[in-house]
Amino acid sequence: MKRTERHHLKEDGMVRGISLAAGFFKTYRKEFLMAAGALALAALVFAALTLVRSHSQSVHSRVVGDVAELVSGLEAKPENLAELEKLAGKGRYARLANLELAKHWFEKGDMAKTESFLARVPAGRKDLLHYQIEDFRAQVFVRQKEFDKAIAVYGKMRDEKPEAYPLDAVLFHLAEAHELKGESKEALDLYKKLQKEYAQTYYGYEASLKASRLELAR
Repeated sequence: MKRTERHHLKEDGMVRGISLAAGFFKTYRKEFLMAAGALALAALVFAALTLVRSHSQSVHSRVVGDVAELVSGLEAKPENLAELEKLAGKGRYARLANLELAKHWFEKGDMAKTESFLARVPAGRKDLLHYQIEDFRAQVFVRQKEFDKAIAVYGKMRDEKPEAYPLDAVLFHLAEAHELKGESKEALDLYKKLQKEYAQTYYGYEASLKASRLELAR
């Protein structure tokens, strides 16, 4: 076959292919436009969600930074306490500000004010801050020698297996609460679990020391 003839055949094939594609598009024009519209809408929704998420993260970082700045300056600037109390009243600052105020009074040894600010912590999603609040709540119970209440808090945290909070820390504090209550067997079981399953972590190492001490005391 001559080169010219082959060239004409290729052109005819291309023309036929374009014609078929045009016909196919014409037949299903409505469906194509609907699909294109759906893709465009999905792209817009995705872009909007990304923008909202980015804004939310920016706001959260600013909130944490504002509260942290007030807390760090409490000793030098007592007026920061009043500012923190305002932030603890409502809004996006409330959970974090109430927690920091409770910690402040806990360190001062004023358990009445500690409990007051803890009681004011509003409900929120079960994120890192939620479990930090619950951990601190249990520490307050331990300080007050209300070990059953502390064990209940840590037990609930353990059962929920939070992704946002280290489970080895929860188990270690739970074991300590059992130990302080005088429940050596329960404490030892938890320390051994930590020693076995979290050997490479800080709490795993501390648990191995605690387990050795409890076994020697038997």
